Amino acid sequence: MGVYRDMRKVILVGPLFSRSGYGEHVRCVYRSLAKHPEKYDVFVRPTGWGQTSWSYSNAHNPEEHEAMMHCIQKQQMFQGDYDISVQVLIPNEWQSLAKKNIGITAGIETDRASGLWIEHCNVMDKVIVISEHSYNSFKKSEYTAIDEKTNQPLGKLTCTVPMDIIGYPVKEHLLEDNTKLDIKLDTEFNFLTVAQAGPRKALHETVIWFAEEFKDDENVGLVVKTNQINNSVMDRDHMAKSLKSMLNPIKDRKCKVYLLHGNLSEKELHSLYRNEKIKTYVTTTRGEGYGLPLFEAAYSGLPVIAPAWSGHVDFLYMPVTNKESKKVKKQPMFMKTKFILKEVQEDAVWENVINKDSKWAYSDEKSFKKNLRKATESYSFNKKNALQLQEYLRKEFHEDIIYKKYDDSICEAAPEEQFELETWLEEITKNLEVYD
Repeated sequence: MGVYRDMRKVILVGPLFSRSGYGEHVRCVYRSLAKHPEKYDVFVRPTGWGQTSWSYSNAHNPEEHEAMMHCIQKQQMFQGDYDISVQVLIPNEWQSLAKKNIGITAGIETDRASGLWIEHCNVMDKVIVISEHSYNSFKKSEYTAIDEKTNQPLGKLTCTVPMDIIGYPVKEHLLEDNTKLDIKLDTEFNFLTVAQAGPRKALHETVIWFAEEFKDDENVGLVVKTNQINNSVMDRDHMAKSLKSMLNPIKDRKCKVYLLHGNLSEKELHSLYRNEKIKTYVTTTRGEGYGLPLFEAAYSGLPVIAPAWSGHVDFLYMPVTNKESKKVKKQPMFMKTKFILKEVQEDAVWENVINKDSKWAYSDEKSFKKNLRKATESYSFNKKNALQLQEYLRKEFHEDIIYKKYDDSICEAAPEEQFELETWLEEITKNLEVYD
């Protein structure tokens, strides 16, 4: 009979307390590991994430917060070796920390990964990405490796490491929560977008195209949950001025644009998705590794308008069985905005992260505006599709399913060492006989 030697020591690295997508990601992985105390002795090394503050609140689960802090304290005091490292970071930051090393990334917003990312992938024992888009971008990326000493080509550099795809889980406890965000909306039909200001999210296009389409409609609004860098008062004032500057050229505008700035708790954000006056989620995003706000809006039952490209298509399509042919086909359960793929704009280039020669999606203005109008005129139909999608997501992306996928993937990369009990007992018996 095979038995396990002991628990494996796991070092989990990532922005555990960040309200970023990577923060959500590392907390998901932590919960997966914490569900198996018989397998994993978990140590946590929290990191920062860009300009994002450590603002995550675990007030709904103080026991989990206490357990997290215990894992951090253990890590600070531990001097030995780890069996497994799980690093929820961008690949640039991955390193060998244990006998087996697993890199987890929210992935790629463009059509290809950087050469440095491919190099770091290939030194890991496994990589876990969050969407088919990320998987394909990694696997399709190809570069010519150069010898640093001779400057001569060494051959093709491709991603050869084993790779799994695991998405985010639906947060069931939030769906049943009755928290209400105190937000006053004068308009009855409101769109919502959640996006940090910057070139990738294309917030400028979302705002301008909305205002142009509904210029004369007094009963339609757009709620913009955003910031530039942080949630400070100065940042809020900057964003207010920026929005005003965008809208100034549109004279005599009757439609409303609401700025929602500042740190929202998980409960408050999910309350926003379920607000009775919020009717549709909209985005003109260039690309998503996954698109967490899109996912949260979708599993909250909110209709969605988005370009049909990058990570979010994983959960905005739903398999539907044809009654006649019995064939299963993925059907879009959202309003698709047409787009073109072209090279990223210059101000979006980020060395070793977003290549200047990589491409992402640029939404078509006419198609986006058409979808906005369609959202107001065919709301009942869109809401019906959204509720179907919600039901599917709550089932297929249930927390237990996602946590099990992480456990299975980690165990596959770092199998538990076993030994035969009978053999061990036989050896012990022999040793005892020597001393008789």
